[in-house]
Amino acid sequence: MDLPFPTDVQEFDSDERISFSKLDNKFIAVHDDGTEFEFDADLKKWVPTEDEPLEDDLDDLREYSGTPADEDTSNKKRKQGVENGDANADAPKPARPNKKQKPPPQPKQNTAVYVTGLPADATVDEVHDLFSRKAGVIAEEIDSGAPRIKMYNDDKGNFKGDALIVFFKPQSVDMAIMLLDDTNFRFLPSGTTEGRIRVQAADSSYKKTQYDQEGGAREASNGNGQKRQRNERDRQKIIKKTQKLDAKLADWDDDDPYASLVPSNTKRDKTVILRHMFTLQELEEDPAALLEIKEDIRDECSKLGAVTSVVLYDLEPDGVVSVKFKTTESAAACIKLMNGRSFGGSTVEASLSVGEKFKKSQNEANEDSD
Repeated sequence: MDLPFPTDVQEFDSDERISFSKLDNKFIAVHDDGTEFEFDADLKKWVPTEDEPLEDDLDDLREYSGTPADEDTSNKKRKQGVENGDANADAPKPARPNKKQKPPPQPKQNTAVYVTGLPADATVDEVHDLFSRKAGVIAEEIDSGAPRIKMYNDDKGNFKGDALIVFFKPQSVDMAIMLLDDTNFRFLPSGTTEGRIRVQAADSSYKKTQYDQEGGAREASNGNGQKRQRNERDRQKIIKKTQKLDAKLADWDDDDPYASLVPSNTKRDKTVILRHMFTLQELEEDPAALLEIKEDIRDECSKLGAVTSVVLYDLEPDGVVSVKFKTTESAAACIKLMNGRSFGGSTVEASLSVGEKFKKSQNEANEDSD
């Protein structure tokens, strides 16, 4: 028998069955039998979630095997009836008038996106890294643990730039579209970009895709293949997979909270770091040069697009200046223009920000915004 979940929030951290999802902004708990609950803070009690991920995954297994749940159950009952000599085994039994009817099941929410425009040399790992970082946890194949990502090839066997990505939670679909649709797949150190991708919600036909042990995918057969039975072994696999992905989701929420909508690295895609723009000796000899250098950089970079800030790090020996643009395209153009260019007798190094911390004096403002 499962132990009850604690209702004191301070005890949640010590229970490995409980995790906090900032994606849903609530505490989630999963029993060992796969039943999922959410914590109602007002009632101070655990209530079953409206969606049933375990049943959804079991539905997927039935769809892959071509055996609908109702057909599987009814066939079993008919077979038992025939074996027992019941001539009316096929006849439908009247519903009990006093029995409470179950409400119709809610339609399963879409958890997949279809991506086009990927570079010809894009890999599953690369796609997984981008979409899991931006939009959330990607679902995994039940047996192999491989991410549920299918890369589509053309008739000649070459990757054609299309991919299907199945997430663990339906909210990730909207996030992927919002953050990644009509964006560049790659930003190279040289400032060039590769792969202008389009992201859209996948239609229900993606459920016909089966994933093999190597992490690739193949189209499921429509009827005559070997049927996978719904058994306790499958159920336990799904329970363990759900618990594992719930834990991943909690970790992802801590790193990239949904509340902020745009992960921090999106801001970095618009920020260019310029090195060798000045020397410390130059600033010591002429303090007014600081403002002149910033103004020169702003004027030059504004030709490429709207500039929102220019920060000069006057304590950095490498002569570091950061320039933030309104768009990623302007930032990429800046790198292409400035990298390797001569400025004040030095060769400029330009690259996108990767979150480095630079030093500046108290007199230098944090941000020179428009």
